[in-house]
Amino acid sequence: MPVKLALNPFGNTKMNSIEAARGIAALLVVFMHAANMMKEVQYTGHYGMGRVFDFGYVGVDFFFVLSGFIITYVHYGELGSFKRLPRYLWRRFSRIYPIYWTILILTVLTVTLGKLAIGKPPGFDIGFADIPGTIFLLMSHEEPKYVGVAWTLQYEVIFYLAFCLLFISTRIGVMVFTIWGGVILARALGFMDVVLPLNLDSPHCFEFLLGVVVAVAARKYQLRATPLLLVFVLLSFVIAVLFEVYGPYGRHAPIGRFALGFASAAILATLVGLERQQALNTPKWLVRIGSASYSIYLGHILFIGLTYQVLAKLGLYHRLPEWAVFFSAVIFALAGTMLIGLRIELPIVSVLKNRWVHRIKAT
Repeated sequence: MPVKLALNPFGNTKMNSIEAARGIAALLVVFMHAANMMKEVQYTGHYGMGRVFDFGYVGVDFFFVLSGFIITYVHYGELGSFKRLPRYLWRRFSRIYPIYWTILILTVLTVTLGKLAIGKPPGFDIGFADIPGTIFLLMSHEEPKYVGVAWTLQYEVIFYLAFCLLFISTRIGVMVFTIWGGVILARALGFMDVVLPLNLDSPHCFEFLLGVVVAVAARKYQLRATPLLLVFVLLSFVIAVLFEVYGPYGRHAPIGRFALGFASAAILATLVGLERQQALNTPKWLVRIGSASYSIYLGHILFIGLTYQVLAKLGLYHRLPEWAVFFSAVIFALAGTMLIGLRIELPIVSVLKNRWVHRIKAT
């Protein structure tokens, strides 16, 4: 289901290029984890593929900027309307929780069956203290159990709840978001020593706010772009990645996050401008990957792990070249998660959204 954003008063245009960009970001994360999971002692024992995909986590930074962009662009016309808040919350709930719970249950079942197969007791790894973070995706100090990558969804929940302020009062929301971004930036640069609760001072929150700014600009102004500008902003993203990975501040430093955030925001603004001018011809297969990127992101580790375990059991893991093992895992992970995304995730989201529409019509 490509991202549909109203680009002109005469109708809706599918933002295929942005959907494709989301697909590329998801692929970066898949490649990184497929290589990194080889370091387990029962497999290769070292990071695979010469660690060439070790930078793949930057796809998550793009996701955070994209999240702020999409929810602001889609709901821009509803901001300041408190009566629209329940609809917004329902749409956010239907987007995150059903497919996350599906992947969580599938992972728990797979892990439990795996334990039984090797004669281990099928105990669960979720304790009482893990329930808020793992089941309900509330912000916690540890990753969610079983689906560790869902830590990003904990931030998403924070973002979505903070965004409610813009429905209650646009003026208050803008003021709070401006102060919020200023505090994050000032703290990262050493001008303030303030620790906000719920990781609200994280650079990831700043990336979300950058996406909000791009969406507002795209809604208020006729953004224009050229293919040459796209090349320039893509190059700026590459430079930001190099700065994040090899720069003097080290990986995951706030400065690196800011660089990735600004570069991601520039890419989104440029893609919007090119879409307005219909100056892009995005490959359909990449758009397809982007439409299932949420399921790909949540479920790829499960399928990669299954691939490595099966190859190890068959005695093929150490017989095949490393690149063959790597791409087998990537292909299997993409096939399995895209099937989930296209056949389970998107239909569920469509049904839940339609139920809200029918409810509105009934009242």
